[in-house]
Amino acid sequence: MGKKWIWALVTLVALIVGLKFWLLPNWYSTNSNNVALTYETPISFDKFDAMVKDKTGLTTPLSFAKIASWKGLKLDADGTSTLVIRPKTSFWSLIKLLVRYQREQKMVTILSHWDYNQFQRQLSKQFDWSPTQLGEELMDPTNQKRWNEQTWLKEKGLDSYNWQAIAIPNSYMFKRTATPIQVLDRLVKEAHDFWTKERMLAASKLGLTPVEVVKLASIVTKESNHVPEYGKIASTYKNRLKIGMLLQADPTVVFARGRAGRVLNRDTKIESPYNTYLYTGLPIGALCIPSLNAIDSCLFGAQYPYVYFCAKSDLTPQHDFAITLDEHNKNAQRFHRALNALKKN
Repeated sequence: MGKKWIWALVTLVALIVGLKFWLLPNWYSTNSNNVALTYETPISFDKFDAMVKDKTGLTTPLSFAKIASWKGLKLDADGTSTLVIRPKTSFWSLIKLLVRYQREQKMVTILSHWDYNQFQRQLSKQFDWSPTQLGEELMDPTNQKRWNEQTWLKEKGLDSYNWQAIAIPNSYMFKRTATPIQVLDRLVKEAHDFWTKERMLAASKLGLTPVEVVKLASIVTKESNHVPEYGKIASTYKNRLKIGMLLQADPTVVFARGRAGRVLNRDTKIESPYNTYLYTGLPIGALCIPSLNAIDSCLFGAQYPYVYFCAKSDLTPQHDFAITLDEHNKNAQRFHRALNALKKN
């Protein structure tokens, strides 16, 4: 009898502990309305657990993130995911929902420097559509009008020359069955969210709209691959805009010419609304999808007094900056001598 009573007591204690384990913690979400769960990955288990608890009210003795990862949720991949959580969603149902959602999604990365053809081609590779389908939706005036009305793009906004304004370089999660218009609509929303009040205020202080900042940033992006110089390059172009000086940006001539290579004097005379050697102000459209560093350098970069710059005579990817034309001419002469010497060798 003694052993039986001991086993009975052990069983009873186990049941009580088990009931406490399962009943006292909140195994169901406490949200009274649908809530959007948005998270960027990679993310640590602790941060993910805290976010799920904050959004849904789930409080359990188990790590939600660890169990979800064991079930197949990848929290170490780059991207952003958003899904709607209904009221009273269980711990296990939420895990299944997250895993299924991720399996139905495709990670798509948009890179800076892409031009129109690259944007069409690279995105279309990820889905079952042709580049033409994407291009038709992107250039449709009806779509552009709707996007402008939905966002900060209303004044001097999105048009066929400035489609780059909706393509913020990042990694995005899309449904594998997404259509071109669904992808573009999502990018418009992401671009709208990118332009925070802080960025909008910075653009306003410069006297520029977000689309104009994108134009300027595209020139900076194409001007140099040396990111630490972006602030100086952006400041130089902003100084030229401020005094009404021609931007004389070589990347705009390269774009107008339609092929890469050194800009020659005859190229600066090419008739094109993109040629900033002929027309004051910013070009008619952006040259490419600008990098985030270039955008923020235009908005928040330090102010420098420079009005001129040219490639350094040591032929590195860096530049010599100048305040006066005389100083600039000396820098340019040194660079050309170094370039000619290299050709002779």
